[in-house]
Amino acid sequence: MFEFTSPTTLDDALQLWHERARWYAGGTDLIPETRSGFEMPARLINLKQIEELRGIIESKDVRSERLDGVRIGALTTLTEIAESKIIREKYRALAQACELSASPQIRNAGTIGGNLNQNSVCAYYRGDFKCWLKGGDTCFMRDGENTHAALIGYNDCVHAHPSDPAAALVALDAKIFVRGRAGSREIAAADFFRAPTAENKRLNALQADEIITIIHLPIAAHSRSAFLKAMDRAAFTHAIVSAAVRLDFAGEIISAARIVLGGVAPAPWRETRVEEVLVGQILSEQLAARAADAALQDAKPLAHNAYKIRLARVLLKRAILAASRA
Repeated sequence: MFEFTSPTTLDDALQLWHERARWYAGGTDLIPETRSGFEMPARLINLKQIEELRGIIESKDVRSERLDGVRIGALTTLTEIAESKIIREKYRALAQACELSASPQIRNAGTIGGNLNQNSVCAYYRGDFKCWLKGGDTCFMRDGENTHAALIGYNDCVHAHPSDPAAALVALDAKIFVRGRAGSREIAAADFFRAPTAENKRLNALQADEIITIIHLPIAAHSRSAFLKAMDRAAFTHAIVSAAVRLDFAGEIISAARIVLGGVAPAPWRETRVEEVLVGQILSEQLAARAADAALQDAKPLAHNAYKIRLARVLLKRAILAASRA
């Protein structure tokens, strides 16, 4: 049995938190975990009554009063983001990432904050194994069924990060605002997600009592972006590989680029070598192919996932060209 609480303000929610409490919003991750006994919270803190955590609005800089981008409340659903006119027009990679996440039912209930804070979906972690991430000594995926495992950027755990919007947010240089009992802070999306280590097995930069409140997307006046995803079924599954691309243009010249792969590492994986090939050039199919071939040069594939390298490069070429047409 557990206690169920429904605060109406963020301050009240933070006062209700304790070590065996869990935040509850869409519940698409937490409810299955609780039913299976994977999570056993003593208190669920329902956040759905906190209106300040909802909505998509254009935001202004406090000092200049000029528009500085878009703010998305953490309780905004994936469907709401995917269907938002301003997100589709100015931050297409994020709209596409949300649209391709999970099933329509999960997108309708699942929140962006919950999606970014979800646990590993590794079958060994979710199953009856005391794997390394759950406090054991062994990452069973490393020498077991590792078709969907990470092939770069891993330490003792080879799970691949499950969030599609995460890769898009890193590509879009988003900032994630969080709040806990000690106060508020902002974290660059590129610094929010992390590969677990022996010293810290958390999958992101949140402290235990912190909650995501707002995602801020900076102005994208000269940016074009796209997100593509490869799955092992036609829909509703986590990415085998995904590619989030943002290109900034000065006329026909690519002035800046952000290239981020999903499904290949324990956190969204930025490919700076690909960016270096693109910047300062006029985009063509040949350039896109050459840039994509620079991806994953330091990959360390396991027994069953080397195929992801070629798949990622093919998908990345398509995503670069798709971004240019945005």
